[in-house]
Amino acid sequence: MKFSILALVALYCIGTSTAFADGSQATSDRRGPAGIAVGEPLVAARAKLIKQGWKPTRMHTSDGYEYSGVERELAAHKFFEVDVCSFDSSRCILFYSKSGTCLRVDTIGEQLNDMTVTRWTDECPDAPPKTK
Repeated sequence: MKFSILALVALYCIGTSTAFADGSQATSDRRGPAGIAVGEPLVAARAKLIKQGWKPTRMHTSDGYEYSGVERELAAHKFFEVDVCSFDSSRCILFYSKSGTCLRVDTIGEQLNDMTVTRWTDECPDAPPKTK
């Protein structure tokens, strides 16, 4: 069972990494919700989102998922909105919500203080990936 979950997570990470390998920002403008921007440090972007009423969506509360690598560092700093981080490129997906609207924020970076926003989209956790 544990292997199948890990395999599923690995395939998800590979698919996500491949989907965004071209660096496109298909669903984002120059400024996103709360004024966040591509290249902005995650810590600053998160503070803006929270200040404007976006709430971190707590992930993996009851599914037995074990954090590793960058995910573990984010969880240690109470960034429980992290869904998954890839093993190969340190890309992470985090989720927020506000007034029934969902927000997915993608980042890149190996340590919390080096992580920057790469894109965002109005996507909820467990939603099927959007096609271009």
